[in-house]
Amino acid sequence: MPLRVGILNPSFPPNRQPCGVGDFTRRLTSALAEGGAGSVILAGLGYRGPERRPGAKVLRIADAWGPRALAGVARACREEGVHALLVQYAPDLYPPHPFWINALPLAMKALAPGIPTVVSLHTIGVSSPRSMLGAGLMLMSADALIATNEEVACLLGRHLRPALRKTARIPIGANVEPPRRDAEARRGARARLIAEEGLPAEAALLAHFGLYYPGKGAEQILDAAGAWKRQGRAFRLFMIGARRGDDGGFYERLQARGRAQGLGEELAWTGYLPEEGVTRLLLGADLFLAPYDGGGSARRGSLMAALAHGLPVVSTPSRVPTEHFREGENFESVPFADASALAGRIAALLDDPARRARLAEGASALAERFAWPQIAQQTREFVVSVLKRL
Repeated sequence: MPLRVGILNPSFPPNRQPCGVGDFTRRLTSALAEGGAGSVILAGLGYRGPERRPGAKVLRIADAWGPRALAGVARACREEGVHALLVQYAPDLYPPHPFWINALPLAMKALAPGIPTVVSLHTIGVSSPRSMLGAGLMLMSADALIATNEEVACLLGRHLRPALRKTARIPIGANVEPPRRDAEARRGARARLIAEEGLPAEAALLAHFGLYYPGKGAEQILDAAGAWKRQGRAFRLFMIGARRGDDGGFYERLQARGRAQGLGEELAWTGYLPEEGVTRLLLGADLFLAPYDGGGSARRGSLMAALAHGLPVVSTPSRVPTEHFREGENFESVPFADASALAGRIAALLDDPARRARLAEGASALAERFAWPQIAQQTREFVVSVLKRL
């Protein structure tokens, strides 16, 4: 019998608000279907798509994730005949508070016995003693865990080492991928973008991508762009992506910061774009700017998208040991919150095409480690191994 997995993700797209974990789930579902596994998506009430998708059925479960929602998840798993429940977990996905969702593995044991719970950890969220207790409850009561990035694996090893025995490390992939990312494809995309935007051929094309919230370095990017303008450089900076609905005015403050730096037509705020619009800009860009406060990380779907487009990346060093990101090989490093260093490093790269080409080659090689067929196969094999242990 083909594997049938329930996948819990309140932000499964299309939804009210774009979400990286939602994009990940969409990609994973498609890749699982291509590998012969079916899915039942347990989504939030904000899901705006059809009930049937290729290889998947979508059910709207809840907006508030309390006891009633947990019972609804268990009931859906029983009625749909799934073999296992795969929970896409980040604390802010489960309002009004992640306390109850942390009890889901126990609820599944009581209400849907025989259906194991596998928790896929995108972040853990242990900002207070209460949140630490809640996360510990979930991690220890789940039948199995997936660490999607090195930060999560490091936290487990530091604070909850016994959980590592039931943990697989399976990365996320790019939330947007181009048909091709070779040098010829990128040169053609750049020429088209220059023509479509009406820019001089020598203009630098720079890109940042993702949802906008503190900690991603957007402020430093804008300050660095102001420095490039004062230096007389010709460039266009594409700030690709949407705002968070609950950002407290952060997006407007970023835009005001750009204006304060004297940036006019040099700066383009795109808002949300469909995949083809994102690819149009990323594939044609000269550099991808990602000075995150936690450093370059495989948990960032937008950074994975830059790698998938073969883009030279400028980011910050990871705060945990990483086997993926190597300075000078697949990214250039700058300190976080240092706009002057960022401006100088990017100016040097813009003046060194050979160095950018080496970084682009390294980015493309790194992207191969995050291929969706491989991610789906690892997920499928891990879930099957959990079922065999029952």
